[in-house]
Amino acid sequence: MNIRNLRIRVKIPILIGLLSFILFLFHFLFTEFAFSHFQNPAGKNTLTFKLLGLYLSLVFSGLIAGFTYYVLGYIYNVFKHAASEIQDLDIHSEHESDGSEESDFLRTLKISLFQAQNATSFPVEASRSQWEEGRSLHISKLMPDMELKKIPGWDISIFPSLIRSANSDYIHIIRTKDGFVGILAGFVETGITESAQKLFIHGLICTFENTQETSTKVMEKIEGALHGLNLNSLKLSIFGLGEDRDKLHFLHFMDMPIFQFSNHGIQVIEGSGDDSWHAMHTHEFAIADEINVGDYLVWGTDRALKEFSLTSFEIMEEFVDYLLDLNPKSSREMLLAIAKKMTALGKERNLINPMNNLSIVVVRRTR
Repeated sequence: MNIRNLRIRVKIPILIGLLSFILFLFHFLFTEFAFSHFQNPAGKNTLTFKLLGLYLSLVFSGLIAGFTYYVLGYIYNVFKHAASEIQDLDIHSEHESDGSEESDFLRTLKISLFQAQNATSFPVEASRSQWEEGRSLHISKLMPDMELKKIPGWDISIFPSLIRSANSDYIHIIRTKDGFVGILAGFVETGITESAQKLFIHGLICTFENTQETSTKVMEKIEGALHGLNLNSLKLSIFGLGEDRDKLHFLHFMDMPIFQFSNHGIQVIEGSGDDSWHAMHTHEFAIADEINVGDYLVWGTDRALKEFSLTSFEIMEEFVDYLLDLNPKSSREMLLAIAKKMTALGKERNLINPMNNLSIVVVRRTR
């Protein structure tokens, strides 16, 4: 029998017994050696004297091994009983304790285990949050990177064109028969479900690629298709510019309004009344006119309001003089100027990579 395969409560007594036997054997031999030199009895009593010492050593070693086995077994039963009692013990009830030492020990032990569990709850929640964020990003990256087609009369730039964060809003631009249709959709708080919903919206929008219909017709079909989805807290903006180049047709369900930049300053184009999309309600497209040549239209995500703790009016104030002094010549220059300003605002508020979670669409009329 291999001693390594024995249980610990059996192994320890055997080892203690062997150690005790060796010690007592050494003691016996030492005393015999000393006795033989000083007081060695003669005759047949010599063998009996030696055997008696050996028997006593064996008996004493056995007693120590048995006692150790009993003690370990008792400790094992105590912990087993304590484990069963802890499961039924209510630490908030005073009636559970009868004042005995055992009850106080069980209560103290359960409180310690409860505190240890609370101490480790944050790392568990943090790892779960990181897992959800990773899965959300994986779902978001199933959507292809955005490639903008050239549209006569319009200069369009978007950010981001490459998906780097699950928090970025979904952006898509569709070229139509007489212009284009754009969509900006997202959520203030993004998880796995929200990323999956944006992926579903992408599948719906892709059915209108290479369409030969007008912008207003495509917008009506997209709006009708979205009514078939139960999307809660969706921040949505559908917009289109077609044959009437100076008229913007749109549905805008965001706190952040649409901004129109011109040589005369900044004008705010208000939304459709609600701060999020409601599939059960009917909606009519609004029209904003006087979109002149050289004017810019800018859409921004609602996440900017939360990230920077600003209102839309305060954001507009930050950009009025800044953009008028820059006088950008293209949608790309306008987009870079906005990104630079937002980065500076983020540094003032000690934000790390403030542009990672933002989405921006810039449209400039060229003719």
